[in-house]
Amino acid sequence: MAPLQEAAVQAVELENFAKGIPDLVPTFKTIYNLFKKGAKTYPTAVTTAAGGTTRPAFRVPWRIQSGAAIFQATGDGDGLQRGTGSRWEGGDITPVGLFAGCEITYLSRIATNGPKRGLISLRSEELKNSLNSFMRGVDAQFLSDSAGSLLQIPTTATINNNTLGGTNPSSIVGLGGQANQLQEQQVIQIFPTEGGVARTTPATATVSYVDGALDTVYFSTALPTGTAVGDFIMIQGSSGALGNGVAGIYTYQVQSNTGTVLNISPATYPGQLSTPNINKGGAALNTTDGYKVGILIRRGLGDDADEVEKFEWICGPDQELAVAQLYTNVLQQNYVPPGDSALDMSKKNMPKTFNGRPLHVTVTARQGRMDAVDPATWGITETVEPSLYDFGDGVTTMPIPDATTGAYKTSSIFYYNAFLNLFNANMKAGAYLTNLAVPSVTT
Repeated sequence: MAPLQEAAVQAVELENFAKGIPDLVPTFKTIYNLFKKGAKTYPTAVTTAAGGTTRPAFRVPWRIQSGAAIFQATGDGDGLQRGTGSRWEGGDITPVGLFAGCEITYLSRIATNGPKRGLISLRSEELKNSLNSFMRGVDAQFLSDSAGSLLQIPTTATINNNTLGGTNPSSIVGLGGQANQLQEQQVIQIFPTEGGVARTTPATATVSYVDGALDTVYFSTALPTGTAVGDFIMIQGSSGALGNGVAGIYTYQVQSNTGTVLNISPATYPGQLSTPNINKGGAALNTTDGYKVGILIRRGLGDDADEVEKFEWICGPDQELAVAQLYTNVLQQNYVPPGDSALDMSKKNMPKTFNGRPLHVTVTARQGRMDAVDPATWGITETVEPSLYDFGDGVTTMPIPDATTGAYKTSSIFYYNAFLNLFNANMKAGAYLTNLAVPSVTT
């Protein structure tokens, strides 16, 4: 005789699940929200060629050169010099289209519809998840340089191209803290130079997983042949040329009189379209760096400039930690707690300000860099704000046709989309610190 074994009662066993489903995909604070809140948004058309002449969608005007400069004369019958006046100029910018699609099969949707079938309602969850993912992608572009670039592979990176085997055969390790600029299941292109020709064979690669903690990106495909340090990883659909993508913070916060910004050559107006830079040369952030930034803005715009008082900080968690260390170092060196027991010398959270100004931290910002910006001098040109794509008549979901048979597949797709761009109307109203020491978080 054999005992009643568990295998014989599996048909009547009840399955149970943990109530909380952990989300292993990170979410981020968005720079888009910072500018949406603190800058102006301008409803904007797209570029038009009506009348045979291409006209920009949005113009950014400046008083770019003063006039009526002082001179000396005796007033005793001598001649007065000719006069001058201000010079005015205008840059231009056009919204760029960004899209993200989510495709769901009919069976997966009905299999999770209602509390008796699934722990979640798949469609509603994916609507929320897709929006978060889309806004993360928008944020990556708001931290770009107008070429559709996500990041430049640093010289410290290790590239494993189709050598790891399995379902994730490729990886790039050590991305300078920028791994989170990429998204899982994102298709990317790789360019050796901005404005150059994309690497091919294959023409694209697909991200499988992003390990932000270990600064590593894995790929489910081979990387294009020849992928090397110094290459630029670009968003799919980008031409790779400067000025053809979303113009992010790093488009404008540049100390340079070369190139093009808002379709204007800074060389024509030296210093007027340039943002002051403090190169720390590997030194750590110190308590006077904020004052130095204020001095540079005052020198550029004058003592009465409101921007001196209004600038805020954008940085990554590396410099957030550097700000916190300024506080903890002072405590450790100068404070002896009373009593017989040691006190907890660190606060629960790191500072929310630096130099008395808001500190906006995003893990997608470049390491070793802090940007001082006055949101009031920035703006968003927007034809379509981030929203569900409308196929027409309010329809936001469409079935997928089979390209071979013409029949419809049993799956449907919806997209989030936006047509927008970012501009800075006053590049002298900010400053940025580079080559700051990066505190280690692993030792």
